[in-house]
Amino acid sequence: MNSIPLGAPIWSDSLTADLEADTRFYEALFGWTSTDAGEDLAHYTTFSLPGAGGDRPVMGIMPCPPGMAPSRIWNVQFKVADCDASAEQAVALGGSLAEEPQNVADMLRFAMVEDPNGASFGLVEAKQPDTGFGVFGEPNSVVWAEYHFDGVPADAMRYYVDLLGWTAVTPPWEDPANPKPYAALSPGAGGPEFGGCHAADGFELNMPPQWSVMVTVPDTDAYTERAVELGGTIAAPPLDVPGLRVAGIAAPGGTTMGIQSPRAWD
Repeated sequence: MNSIPLGAPIWSDSLTADLEADTRFYEALFGWTSTDAGEDLAHYTTFSLPGAGGDRPVMGIMPCPPGMAPSRIWNVQFKVADCDASAEQAVALGGSLAEEPQNVADMLRFAMVEDPNGASFGLVEAKQPDTGFGVFGEPNSVVWAEYHFDGVPADAMRYYVDLLGWTAVTPPWEDPANPKPYAALSPGAGGPEFGGCHAADGFELNMPPQWSVMVTVPDTDAYTERAVELGGTIAAPPLDVPGLRVAGIAAPGGTTMGIQSPRAWD
C-alpha cells in the first residue's frame, strides 16, 4: 500500500458551488493541473502538482450535489487500515457517523465522522498503492492539518489519540505558563509531525471546533495578494506565528484554506 503512515492525513477535498471558477483559481494560484473524473464520478476533480516524475495529486474538489451546501473549509481525511472497524470505534469513543463507510470504485473505502465536539473528518482505507497525496510538504502542496478548539487542545486530541493512535505533544517553543498549550501531532507508529491543535482565539471563539488545511507557499503575502487578483478573498490577513507567516484565503466559491511560508525565528 502507499507510504503514508497509518493515522496521518491521506487526502483533502471540498464541495464547491462553482467548479469552473474554483478550478481556474487554484490552477493560477498554485500552478496545479486538474483532472475531471467525468460524469460517472460526479465530475470529481483532482488537482496535481507537475514535476519531473509526472503529476502528483495534491487535493480534490467536486460540485455540490443537489440539496447540499458548499464546503466552508477543506475536509481532511486520515488513513486507517480498516475503514469499517475504525468507523465503529469512532462511534464507540463518542463520535457519530456523518457518512457510512462506502467504496469509491476500487480505489478506497471511506467514511465521514463527527468527533465529540462536532468537527468533521474522514477515514480512508486505501485500496490502491497510489491512493492519497502524491506530494506533501513541498511548495504549493498541503503541509499541515490544524484544529482549533475553545479549550485545552490536549483534551480535544485525546479522542484522536485513542482512535488513530496519534502522538500528541507540547512543542518546545510553547510558553510553559500557557494553561492551554498547543498540541503537535504525529503518527503513533513514527513519522514527522503532520498537524496540530491550538486554543481558539479572536474570531474563532464564535466558530465551532473544526479541522482546516494549510498549503505551504514561498511567500504568504504575495500569494494573499495574488489570490485577491484572481477573484478570491482574504479570510484571515497575514500574521506571524512561531517560525511561520500564515494567512487564510477563500476561493471564488467561498471555500477557505490556510497558506503559510517559513520565516526566521525571532
